[in-house]
Amino acid sequence: MFSYRDKKILIVDDQKAFHIMLKAMLANQGAEDIKFAESAEQAVKIANLIKFDIYLFDYNLGAGKNGVQLFDYLKRNQLIPSHALCFIITGDSNKRMVLTAMEKSPDDYVMKPFSPVQLSNRLTAATQRKEILQDIYQAIEEQNYEQAISLCNQKIDSDSKYRTLCKNILADIYIQTQQFTAAENLLIPMVKLRPLVHPSISLGKLYFQQKQYQKAIQVLMRLIRYAPMQMEAYQWLARAYKGDGQLDNALNILVQAANTTHNSIERHQEVALLANEMEEYIVMLSSYASILHLSRNSFYPDPCHLANYLRSIVTFAKQEGDMTKRKEILKKVSSTLYQSRFEEGKNKDFNFDGFDQLYQANVLFALNEPLKAKRRIFNTLNSTKETITDFDTTFLTESLFSLLDIGEFEEANPFLAELEKRNIEDQTTQISIKKLTGELLNARIDSFTNHNQMGIKFFSDKRYQQALECFDKALALEPVNTGALLNRSQVFIKMLQQTPPHDDHKSLIKQCQNSFSVLNNTHLPVQFAKRLIILQQELKEIKGAA
Repeated sequence: MFSYRDKKILIVDDQKAFHIMLKAMLANQGAEDIKFAESAEQAVKIANLIKFDIYLFDYNLGAGKNGVQLFDYLKRNQLIPSHALCFIITGDSNKRMVLTAMEKSPDDYVMKPFSPVQLSNRLTAATQRKEILQDIYQAIEEQNYEQAISLCNQKIDSDSKYRTLCKNILADIYIQTQQFTAAENLLIPMVKLRPLVHPSISLGKLYFQQKQYQKAIQVLMRLIRYAPMQMEAYQWLARAYKGDGQLDNALNILVQAANTTHNSIERHQEVALLANEMEEYIVMLSSYASILHLSRNSFYPDPCHLANYLRSIVTFAKQEGDMTKRKEILKKVSSTLYQSRFEEGKNKDFNFDGFDQLYQANVLFALNEPLKAKRRIFNTLNSTKETITDFDTTFLTESLFSLLDIGEFEEANPFLAELEKRNIEDQTTQISIKKLTGELLNARIDSFTNHNQMGIKFFSDKRYQQALECFDKALALEPVNTGALLNRSQVFIKMLQQTPPHDDHKSLIKQCQNSFSVLNNTHLPVQFAKRLIILQQELKEIKGAA
């Protein structure tokens, strides 16, 4: 019988009736030090003050975060001692709920109702298992893998009850340390008669890491036919399919896994990224919407998930050639921003107002109105009081992306330099930054700069027609780049100054005025604003002389 004496116990459940019942049950078994929390937030406060020996988390905690999210948060933040036992308790036998709970690896999962004997037996078994394996886990945590391997082998030879479990741990260590042959030799006999869950997943993972994708698919498919609710198997199977080039199969498997379990932002993220790669935009949108919803109800809300969802809407809209349908898709941006004001908008560390304006500009850009988009972007950044180094990461990222959208490469440089100093944890944001700032950006800049620099050279040589052609080519690539627009305007003015008045003057004046109209009513950077004023004055003098 499990001894509760001298054990500190934390019960987290939103139902007071269950508190009373469970306290009486535990007290009758000898428990004396029992504390209660009615919500995840209250439990976190208590766990920061006191370390317990037993944690009993009810899955359903009413509105807000659930028991699995609480357990995951406490574990990640090292608020649960290594010796402690953690149980998830629920009265719901829903398979999705059970799978979600077990994926976080609590010591056990208990269904209501349960008897004192059942709970005591489960705690006894969990305690024995933890005590037997404690030294192995300690060695792994200290990255002393040689010792961990030695301890596993000792227990495999001496303890028949935990032999299979120790073999699983040993195989995982071999895979982690890239001793693939040793891992394969250990795992193959374990799955020969029937596809045991952990050895099969480890073997599939092993083959995946060795890029033996067909072998990985074969092992994992066999397991899923035998045990169809093992979500980690689906995850590695999808990766094996992707590695083998079977993208449709990979996406189908990932969607199935994401829809089967609750609260897995990482799993939806994997779906969204693959769907985007495959241009399956409906699936992509659905996954990013799920991620946004899940993050809002988690311990890790992050405005980057709002940005990812909105960016996916804009990406989807840009693929639609019918402008009426495109406008309809883009309406979702405005409605999402309105709703988000009461969610992410409450985050004092997030410049929601500036972010809102940038996404209104993104909508304008997607509607083929780059001039309006440019004005809104520059006006937004000019009105932002913080320096770039003080921008929150999401606003900084979207500022960079917006400037790159309108081809303002020089203005984007300090934003990119600051972003490179930040630690970007979100995978979608990482990929978006890499995609927009890597080789693709360098190619854009090189192509644009070649035409622009050649135009400057022709201008210096007083070959104004050739200079104009080069600046036109540069603007064909980046239609609203401020530097190129000013360069072209300067060519028009020089051509007007050096030729006698004739019919062509009206055309040149009109073209110059059109270039100015693109830049008017925009908070330009200081050096560009000064140059614009000078050019406008020169044009005014030319028109006056005429």
